[in-house]
Amino acid sequence: MAAELQQSNVVDSITSAWERFIEQEERSTPSNRPYCYASGFEACDRKLVLQMTQGDKVAPFPTEVKAKFRRGKDRERNTILDISMVGRFANPPFEVMSQQKRFELKDHKGRIAIAGKVDLMLDFGYRKPQVPCELKDFNVNITDRIFSFEDVLRGKWTHKAARQLLCYLYGEGVELGLLIFTRPGLPKIIPVYLNEHLDLVEEFLTKAEKALDHKEAGTLPEYLQDAEECKRCYFYAVVCNPPLMSGEGAQIITDPETIDMIKRRDEIAEIADEFETLSETLKAKFRGIESAIAGDFMLQGKWQPNTTYPIPANIKQQYKKVEEKGKFSLKIINLASKE
Repeated sequence: MAAELQQSNVVDSITSAWERFIEQEERSTPSNRPYCYASGFEACDRKLVLQMTQGDKVAPFPTEVKAKFRRGKDRERNTILDISMVGRFANPPFEVMSQQKRFELKDHKGRIAIAGKVDLMLDFGYRKPQVPCELKDFNVNITDRIFSFEDVLRGKWTHKAARQLLCYLYGEGVELGLLIFTRPGLPKIIPVYLNEHLDLVEEFLTKAEKALDHKEAGTLPEYLQDAEECKRCYFYAVVCNPPLMSGEGAQIITDPETIDMIKRRDEIAEIADEFETLSETLKAKFRGIESAIAGDFMLQGKWQPNTTYPIPANIKQQYKKVEEKGKFSLKIINLASKE
């Protein structure tokens, strides 16, 4: 046996066995959806419809991705066990209730438009409403940059979790929920207040209702005019072929200095986002504090006049003027990125 092990590639053997194990355990295959999933908010209305009508056409997840899903589920299960024990130390104490509770949101036509499950409920006793919690397992580089619910909404990978929990709060008429992000060490817990973000639920419901209308009519919404979003979509070049860049009118930049500037901007974009997030969080935390010392840093705040002109909406509307080329925005897309 020892000789056989020495002659064979043990690493390859174990890796292959692990891949077979994952494929055996994670057997989910692409399929169509009868409605929108609460965890599946999309900027693209066309994608919402395709998920319902042609979801079975996309390629299955690679084994590596399935392994990550499995690891995430394991961490979530372990976190639920820990929360159950943590409850006795809290003040007031709580118990974990109603794991994976299903919920549905219906549109104006009475159809199920959005459905999903909430991971668990925290029961603080009969005098207090239960608090729904959604557990998420993201890369620590993502969770370490989250300090508020606004950060969750801004995150490319996290904003769907925010809307998912808001949908549950809306359906159950509960004001407070908790997003719990697992990570090494203590989890990061972010409170979510429904009344501050009702517009996000209404936006999702409106999109879901339109998607159902298209599904029933056998039609598709217009393409989303966002090359970056389309490039990440698993329907792209499978059942959806948007005219992203026809080349008409596009200038070809060859200046090395300009190209180097764009490359450098792309390299530091993540750091810049973190800088902005931390700055906004600290400004909110120390609002009104004119002098403070934190370690080796001096913080100095200063009040300044803020002039506003509260003009009634009906008067404002009279002077409304729309210039087709009044604003200019620039989006830089890394065409070589695989993310």
